[in-house]
Amino acid sequence: MVRYRTIRLGSAVLLIWFAGAASASSQSRQVVVLYDERVDLPGLAMLNAAFTKTLISGSPDPVDIYREEMDLSRFDSEAYRNLLRDELHAKYAAKKIDVVVAVMEPALTFLLSHRDEIFPGIPIVFCGLDGKLLGERSFPEDITGVLLKREFAPTVEIAARIHPETERFVVVAGTSAFDKQLLTQAQEEFQPLEKRFAFTYLTDLPLAELLTRLSTLPPKTLILYITMFRDGAGQPCVPHDTVERISAAANAPVYGFLDQFVGHGLVGGYLYQSGQLGKEAAGLVLKILSGRKPQDVPLIEPASSATQFDARQLERWKINEDRLPPGSTVLFRERTVWERYRAWIIGGLSICILQALLITGFLGSLVKRHRAERSLKRAEEEAHRNRQRMNLLSRVSLLGEMTASLAHELNQPLSAIISNANAGMQYIERGKDDPATLRDILGDVESDAHRAHDIIRNVRNTIKKGDPARRRIDLNELVTNVAHVVRPDAVGYSCEIETSLAKDLPLFEGDPVQIQQVLVNLVSNALDAMRQTTTGRRKVEISTAGQGDGNVRLSVRDHGTGIPMEMHGRLFDQFFTTKEHGLGMGLAIVRSIVEAHGGKIDAENVADGGARFYFTLPITKPPGREPDGDAPSRGPDLFERAS
Repeated sequence: MVRYRTIRLGSAVLLIWFAGAASASSQSRQVVVLYDERVDLPGLAMLNAAFTKTLISGSPDPVDIYREEMDLSRFDSEAYRNLLRDELHAKYAAKKIDVVVAVMEPALTFLLSHRDEIFPGIPIVFCGLDGKLLGERSFPEDITGVLLKREFAPTVEIAARIHPETERFVVVAGTSAFDKQLLTQAQEEFQPLEKRFAFTYLTDLPLAELLTRLSTLPPKTLILYITMFRDGAGQPCVPHDTVERISAAANAPVYGFLDQFVGHGLVGGYLYQSGQLGKEAAGLVLKILSGRKPQDVPLIEPASSATQFDARQLERWKINEDRLPPGSTVLFRERTVWERYRAWIIGGLSICILQALLITGFLGSLVKRHRAERSLKRAEEEAHRNRQRMNLLSRVSLLGEMTASLAHELNQPLSAIISNANAGMQYIERGKDDPATLRDILGDVESDAHRAHDIIRNVRNTIKKGDPARRRIDLNELVTNVAHVVRPDAVGYSCEIETSLAKDLPLFEGDPVQIQQVLVNLVSNALDAMRQTTTGRRKVEISTAGQGDGNVRLSVRDHGTGIPMEMHGRLFDQFFTTKEHGLGMGLAIVRSIVEAHGGKIDAENVADGGARFYFTLPITKPPGREPDGDAPSRGPDLFERAS
């Protein structure tokens, strides 16, 4: 009896210990990230996205990330810094912070000045400190970080090879402390090149006067853009907006040194990669979270520059891609419809020919059988069989008609697979051997491959008998998942994704992957509609609501140019599009899916700018369908029409 009680007591102790260990292992880790500027600036947006993705995917425990944007280029005074110090002290006094990350040198300087008051004794990881400026500077032993290496001379050499007639370079930079720091580094690297080229520095002009000067440059001149947070008149500037204005006004190509400006008017150059800096910083944070001491994690200075160009600017300045350095990456290249969908067009034509042969053969057989059948009973049986065959043939016919739709839907996952595969190959070519990063890239490839597989499988479902299985769906959960999937695309557009989800929203019956495809299409259109919108106003708002009449409602609102009145009635028509290379199938597919679920879809302009697309879905199953229970969905029947 004593032995039995001892065993029971020991078991209870072990259970308590295991429960405590499990609770501790699942405890959320707390990381604070201090940014010297706003995270909506493209460079910091790319850095933040890469840092967040790497940290969350690499941590075995949940991670809470607190971001602080100090906006020092616009508000930089001793009083403001003291206010920031007091605010951060009050904000995090009761938090158990594991690691503090300082992004860029101004954030690190602030943190080191006020560390004892805000984050005493907490390990620090910095990223964005230029190795050339490190000198004899030393840090406390519990600080480590990622040094960056900016290079300016390689872009000059690349531009000179592309334009061999070049005689002079005009260097454009701002007057903020950060602008001057980069300009000083650039001038040092340009000195050996002054024997070959003339360098003119335009750094003290108001922006309006600068644009006028750049519009009348002499021949054989190229422009080098450093960065501009403040112009010569002391007015604050947004660097990527400024380079857009410079590129539009200039009569010469603009080259640069930071990848964040590609897509905003820069032709290209040897560009520092902001996203790589975020990945490397997250890797150091993961090592500290795993138990390593900062003094055991040495500073790193990864090679993080690449030769990149904007295809649109190459076309504007008539630059042949054969003149680019080997291994260059060309972004924003527009492919023709034939290049994108050649295999699908050929396949579609083949299906149409097969469809015509099948219909011709079937009609001949139907006539012969009709003449051979005499009795009413046999005629009724034959009619029943003919209806079944006609149903099959209508699906085959519909498949041929909607080949363009299939190409439209496959374009997204296939493009994502190509992008991730290219990223993985570049990562390997640089000699990287981080399994976590490669696993993350391959995971994205696998996920998009599954999406493509689902679409192909639904083509097979299209010509099979019966309806796709459905189940009860939580619309809020579906919106949350889609927002997570499209957020990297939104970052590429410098756009925010904002969700507003109704509480206690009832479930509805449908195919979750179909409805997800509807939402992905609407969000993609919203992002594309805001290409001309000022960066600070680019936002997609997704909201859900219960209608109170047995329906749920989902809307997607953008802040673009809105819908012209003459186009409103044709938005959901097949093959109607306002895009230069569009097929006009996206919204037609969206309407087909919504109506197949018994719902309705429409669009409207919003009073303060932009457009809103919204649809309603019934909570109960649309009439004319047999209940499917909770069977898992077999994937979206993208070509199903409302009966």
